[in-house]
Amino acid sequence: MQYKEEFDLLRQQIPIVIRHGLNLLSKSNGNINEARRWFEEEMIQVIIHKTSVSPEVAQKHLLACEYDIARTIAGIDEERFTLSERILRKAKDNKEKALDLIGHNLEDAKKIERKYWLKLDELEQLSPVQYCLLAVKEWLDYEDYEGFSCAVYFYLDIAAQQIEEQLLLPELANGLRAARKISNELFEQHKRKSAAKKFPIVSKLLNENPVYISSKDGFRKIRPVVIDRLYDLVVNNIEQFS
Repeated sequence: MQYKEEFDLLRQQIPIVIRHGLNLLSKSNGNINEARRWFEEEMIQVIIHKTSVSPEVAQKHLLACEYDIARTIAGIDEERFTLSERILRKAKDNKEKALDLIGHNLEDAKKIERKYWLKLDELEQLSPVQYCLLAVKEWLDYEDYEGFSCAVYFYLDIAAQQIEEQLLLPELANGLRAARKISNELFEQHKRKSAAKKFPIVSKLLNENPVYISSKDGFRKIRPVVIDRLYDLVVNNIEQFS
């Protein structure tokens, strides 16, 4: 193999594969220093193309990461962006996942303790935008896990207020309140019955009530809009989630 000795010496200096190394050595007529210079210039251009940083920044990070492209890009991103900004970039095609990750990061940063579910009435240390993220996302998660009929009793006053005032979805908020009102009325009507009898009866009546059904179906339909509005709120106030 032509330039085998030169390639071995070149590979001691930079992490280069055989084919690429031999091509550069052939181009430089076996000049190791020239081959290394071309390799470094190629790597710098790759990083500039992927990150739009200056050549000096690209070179600094490439050297620090021993020309590992993935590590170099990660290092540049870590220097340029906060954790929440990196989450948004990485999960840009999954808004709900991004909100989950940013919410968990916020909980860690603020040292918020949870016993499975957050206590939404004990988060006074948060800004209004931060509070909206945790409150609305927690309510949505609870609804996913426990179902709509239970979720109307899980901090609904808080969740509905955030949905109405921060996300500007008053019709949804009022629909959720209406669903709880109907549920309360039915439970009141059957309060003297035992739990074993009361819950099946109320559940059946709820699923036959057109206003309750409309509220439930309306929530299901508009849930993606809630995620979009919540995501936009976070993006537009990302400095509060650094």
